[in-house]
Amino acid sequence: MRGRGFREGTGASLVVAIGSTAVFTILSGVLAFLLWIAFSIYAIVEIVGDGRPSAIAMALIVVLLVTTLTVLAAVGIWLIGRSLLPAKRDRRL
Repeated sequence: MRGRGFREGTGASLVVAIGSTAVFTILSGVLAFLLWIAFSIYAIVEIVGDGRPSAIAMALIVVLLVTTLTVLAAVGIWLIGRSLLPAKRDRRL
């Protein structure tokens, strides 16, 4: 009886761990692709404009993309984990 409470959520926790590993692995490729697209668009805009690249603008692109993708991954993992775990019930008899 003592070990039963500990092992109840093992399957769900393994699914969440494997899912989060897969999400973060895919996220690195998506991040590299989106950075390439963003920098390409920024380069075209700079060529058409004044032609002086700004380090602050490039850093802002990186920070916004990383933050957005990390928040989206965290929300997705939270939703998956929430759907896998059963709702807690009051077990008073």
